[in-house]
Amino acid sequence: MVHLLSILPTAPSGDLATLAGDGISFFGLWIGRMGGLVAFAGAVKFALAIKDDDAKDQLLGLLIMMSGFMIRVAVSDFGIFNIPSSYTAAAADNEFKSILKFIGRWTRRVGAVGMLIGATMFGFAIRNNDAGQKVTGMKTLAAGAMVAAVSGLLQTFV
Repeated sequence: MVHLLSILPTAPSGDLATLAGDGISFFGLWIGRMGGLVAFAGAVKFALAIKDDDAKDQLLGLLIMMSGFMIRVAVSDFGIFNIPSSYTAAAADNEFKSILKFIGRWTRRVGAVGMLIGATMFGFAIRNNDAGQKVTGMKTLAAGAMVAAVSGLLQTFV
C-alpha cells in the first residue's frame, strides 16, 4: 500500500508562468508526435494508392501526409505559434499574416503535386488510349490547379 502511494503524482508546484510553459511544452510535444503519425498514415495511403493507380486516393493520401507535416511544423519550436510574452495588436496581426503565408505556401505545394499527378495520369492515358483515364487525369490536374489558385487568392490577403 505504501508503495502504491509513492508512485501517485504530486500536485504541480511553481508559479503560473512556469506551469503554463510546461503545459504548452507538453501538449506541443504530443501534438507534434500525432502530426508525425498523421504524416506517416498519409504516406502509407499515398503509396497504396500509387500501387492501385487511384488518383482520388493518391491526392487524399498526399493531403493527409501534408496535413501531418503542417501540424508537426506548426507546433515545433520554430513554428508559427511561437507567441511572445507581451502580445500586442501588431503582434497579433503579424502572427495572422504568418499563419496565412504558411498555409498558402503548403497549399500551393499540394496543388502543384496534384497537378503533377494529374498530368502524369493524363500522359499515361494518352499512351494507352484510355478515354476514361484521360478524363480522370484531366480532372485531377484541374483539381490541383484549383487548389493552387485558391492558395494564390489567399496570398493576396497577406
